[in-house]
Amino acid sequence: MLNLDKNKRYLLACSFGPDSMALFDMLLKEGYKFAVAHVNYHLRKESDDEEIELRNFCLIHGVGIFVKNVKENLGENNLEAKCRDIRYNFFIDIVKSNGFDALLVAHQEDDLIETYLMQKKRKNLVNYFGIKEISYFTDVEIIRPLLKYRKKELLIYCRMFGVPYAIDKTNLEDHFLRNQIRHQIVEPMSSEDRNKILNEINDENKKLAEIFDNISKINAHSVAEYNRLNDNEFLYAIVALGRQIKSDFSISKEQGSELRKVLLSDKPNISLTVDELVFLKEYDQLSIKEDVESCDYEYILEKPNLLDTPYFFLDFSGDTSSRNVSLEDYPLTIRNVRSNDAYQIKDYKKELRRLFIDWKMPISIRNRWPVIVNKDGVIVYVPRYQKDFVKPEDCDFYVKY
Repeated sequence: MLNLDKNKRYLLACSFGPDSMALFDMLLKEGYKFAVAHVNYHLRKESDDEEIELRNFCLIHGVGIFVKNVKENLGENNLEAKCRDIRYNFFIDIVKSNGFDALLVAHQEDDLIETYLMQKKRKNLVNYFGIKEISYFTDVEIIRPLLKYRKKELLIYCRMFGVPYAIDKTNLEDHFLRNQIRHQIVEPMSSEDRNKILNEINDENKKLAEIFDNISKINAHSVAEYNRLNDNEFLYAIVALGRQIKSDFSISKEQGSELRKVLLSDKPNISLTVDELVFLKEYDQLSIKEDVESCDYEYILEKPNLLDTPYFFLDFSGDTSSRNVSLEDYPLTIRNVRSNDAYQIKDYKKELRRLFIDWKMPISIRNRWPVIVNKDGVIVYVPRYQKDFVKPEDCDFYVKY
């Protein structure tokens, strides 16, 4: 009945509802090694009685049980999400601290269909449609062995074998979107309708797999490669890039459309902020950061010496003629560039702003680029920007970017 490994120890997430209790009984009958974890949120007057019944059932069958009693007031806002976070953090902690091999969760076919319909209704980008049979939370394996069972089948199972369970009355109400979908759409479905939806979910996941395969092959910083993606691939690629920095990064289709315009723009340097991240198109490259930070700094070098800073490395203890620096220039000031800075090039001065444009320097690093100023306040050296700079072993001055 269950395709699990009898050499492993499992922790069963058990609410005392018919789904998890049916799985409890199946595990018993088939001789698996497992214990039970239960969370009592104290949100219903029946919850204490259900906890007692579950404890007694475990005691009768010699199954260990871990219980978390939630004492804090959870309020009404985002209640489902709060409860989900509490129970999964509890389950994962029990698995890790007690040496269980995996967590078992009793999601069934109705849950799978409900989840898919919710995903479609909310129009969010998802990594998988429906519910995976095997997934991971941190490094803990989560297995859902009942995804091929319907809710009605599990209720019949409990009644047939005298398995105790309780129905959470809040699941009968339509306050939450999931309950509305459950009662108004999923429960009235015919077998033909269900099979059609299940086939649709399978097809959608195949399409997702193709998208992930396509975006895995692109250069994550090439503007041209992003521009070659279709709209759906583009959104997934941007989310993947954003989540390298911000794990919960999200982007709407409207924001995706705006970012498309940025990458297609003729402007060499242009940016857009989405969900607290700044996307920067710098010529043919796309970069991303949490914020464009202020990088004002100033270091004084009284005499030839070494400086190693977060912004540059400098070793002027030897010959510095190649840096246009002589002993008469000391003390030197090494600082970041300022808006009105200009640099003498042969017989004329050029604004550093224009020089950086000529060098095609990314705008994200211009405000922290160092310049060397002599004792008279004259800029005597500006390090050249090189896109593919590789630091030589004996380099006496280089910028960290």
